[in-house]
Amino acid sequence: MVRGENAKKSQKDAMSTKQPGPSTGRRQPKLPGLRMAATAFVLTVLLGAGGIALANWNQSAITTIDVTAGAVPTPSPSPDPVPTPVPAPAPGNIVANPVITALPEKIDAATIACISPGNSGNFTFNWTGRQTAGTSYVVSLKSQTSSLAFQQSQTVTQATANFSLENKAAAYGNYLLRIQAVSTSTGIAGDPSYRTLRYFGKDNTGCDYGTSDGQPPLGALSMRAEPVAPRPNDNLLKISWTASAATSYVVTVVLPGPVPAYGAEFTTSALGATLAFPARSWNQAGTSVADAAYFGQYSLRILPMNGTQAGDPIYKTVQYGPYDLTVW
Repeated sequence: MVRGENAKKSQKDAMSTKQPGPSTGRRQPKLPGLRMAATAFVLTVLLGAGGIALANWNQSAITTIDVTAGAVPTPSPSPDPVPTPVPAPAPGNIVANPVITALPEKIDAATIACISPGNSGNFTFNWTGRQTAGTSYVVSLKSQTSSLAFQQSQTVTQATANFSLENKAAAYGNYLLRIQAVSTSTGIAGDPSYRTLRYFGKDNTGCDYGTSDGQPPLGALSMRAEPVAPRPNDNLLKISWTASAATSYVVTVVLPGPVPAYGAEFTTSALGATLAFPARSWNQAGTSVADAAYFGQYSLRILPMNGTQAGDPIYKTVQYGPYDLTVW
């Protein structure tokens, strides 16, 4: 009996140690970290369009989820592109709205007076007209017919100058008077004015009509132009001039008007330059556009310079039209 009861008891104990089987009606135990996992999923959905959500799963005795969330970094603004510098027009390029230095006003030769008290040989020259601040005047006088060589020059800031000639017959004769205005700020000289001083003693003095004797300061210039090349270089005008005592030349070419619409101004030490006018426009039939703002008669001025000393400029007219580029 005892043996039988012990057998039943061992069987009962064995049955009690078995794990219970799955049951559909039984609630699952709560897993640690399940709520945080759901939160991580929601963050991933919400931040997926504009942010980054990273979920790191760490399996341990207690399950946890670490969530790192942040907005997409804003890209640094692109720097403004550095503008490409516009190269300055080459010397001789005829451009729109050119920068042209204003010339001092030329003295009206008719207003120049030659005054001498008696036959002392002392002369006062003065002139009238608009006086511009920052303008000086280079006044020179040299003998033309007297047997005494005489040549003097002085710079004044007022519209008057004084010269002394000898009071004797050998000094009698004609003298060439030259007056040229110069801008003290730019150093650019205007056009000179000439008069002839008549000096033949008492009651026979005065100023007569005068013009350059062909031997101005720094020498006389002579200019020539080369024949114009065919298209596409038919807008280029090559000019040259004779050598002189000048060390540089101020070249000004401008289409006259209230405000220069086209032109150029530059200084060169060479004895020539190339003037490049705006290229003509041609239609399919090979006909030039008949009307363009840059067509017209340009004034060409070449002024010789030696340091601050200015000579006599020369002038030419340049005709640039639909079919011609000529100089006279």
